[in-house]
Amino acid sequence: MTDTHTTDGGDIRLVVLDMAGTTVADGGLVERAFAAAAAELGVEPGSADHAEKLDYVRATMGESKITVFRHLFGAEEPARRANAAFEKAYGELVDGGLVAPVTGAREAIEELRADGRTVVLTTGFARVTQDAILDALGWRD
Repeated sequence: MTDTHTTDGGDIRLVVLDMAGTTVADGGLVERAFAAAAAELGVEPGSADHAEKLDYVRATMGESKITVFRHLFGAEEPARRANAAFEKAYGELVDGGLVAPVTGAREAIEELRADGRTVVLTTGFARVTQDAILDALGWRD
């Protein structure tokens, strides 16, 4: 890391990084877990409705999943059902070893921390999903 200052000369003390797609490679697990959630609510795979909903999921990557499901299914109860199905499916995929760190992510985080910066990860995943990813990667430290 060569530049440790902002353009106005202030020190960078906090670095915020996204998880899926930025520090964590999940190979499309969000879409696979969405498919499970959509099926739970009766959305037919391959249908126009499924394609439209999947497009919205892609467009809102990084946002809170429950917020996405509220938009997609319109009411709180089906959104919660979809979210629970998503979390379960994503967790099972993570437990199956289908996530990995993006190449160089761990090293970059370690370098930032060694330089005295606080590094935090942000995500639209629920806490249970975040924890499953952190555990799978051995990133609790």
